[in-house]
Amino acid sequence: MRFTYTYRSSDGQRHTAEIDAPSRDEAFAAIRREMGVKPIKVVAADGSRANGEVRGVRRRAAALLAVASAVAAGLVAFWLGRRVGGSAPYSIDTPQGPVTFTVAAPLPRQAIPGSRMRIEGAPTNLFCHAAEFILARYAEPGRDTRARASSAPPPGEEEWRRCLREPVRIASNDLTEHADLKRIVAGMKREMRAYLDGGGMVEGYIAELERRQRLEASYRDAAERRLAGMLGRPEEAYAYWLKANASLKSMGIYELPLPDALRRCQAGLDIDE
Repeated sequence: MRFTYTYRSSDGQRHTAEIDAPSRDEAFAAIRREMGVKPIKVVAADGSRANGEVRGVRRRAAALLAVASAVAAGLVAFWLGRRVGGSAPYSIDTPQGPVTFTVAAPLPRQAIPGSRMRIEGAPTNLFCHAAEFILARYAEPGRDTRARASSAPPPGEEEWRRCLREPVRIASNDLTEHADLKRIVAGMKREMRAYLDGGGMVEGYIAELERRQRLEASYRDAAERRLAGMLGRPEEAYAYWLKANASLKSMGIYELPLPDALRRCQAGLDIDE
């Protein structure tokens, strides 16, 4: 069947072309082999799903609905909601178009409570696949992805797909922080499968993770800068600290620590009485 693919040339320009191949995977391999480029996305030219087993506009709409239903059932997606508790908006951008829906808290991606040394120093053999270790870098919204970076070469397309077919294994003796990390990675694998089923490529999904992580980090950085500028007005700063942390927590982003200058405000609440 015929596939349409998009790629970037060495000058950074986007180009679209077509290729004939038995399946999406073989189209991807042929593009890499014959053109020497990595496609940004590969979709069937007739509007069917990229792997070729479903055809027609009606079936394409059904495929998108299936993606939305699957994620609404609990898949993590590119979430930028701001409300605390209750339901929150999620959206996932696939090459066939964006899918937006609402799911209930708790968030699939969220800050992991516990020892930071255990989380950021997680051993590389914690996961069965190197691809899972890469996803773990993006498990907590807004965290520095370099903390769990690896010098090993990145997995290839086939290794990613093999990883996505297998479950994340949680051992009975896993530390609580490591078990939480694995649960988040399992959710990200479900999301990634939905993204690829929507016609996306591995490289595109990782790029979305990078974009999301930078955006989440910018929210926290902005809140931290604003709080620092308010420390001369302790009561106002403390009220903002509470409000900012509630907003960050609603997005799964790790919270701002209480500055020493504001501890007397917290002590004045007599919470323990």
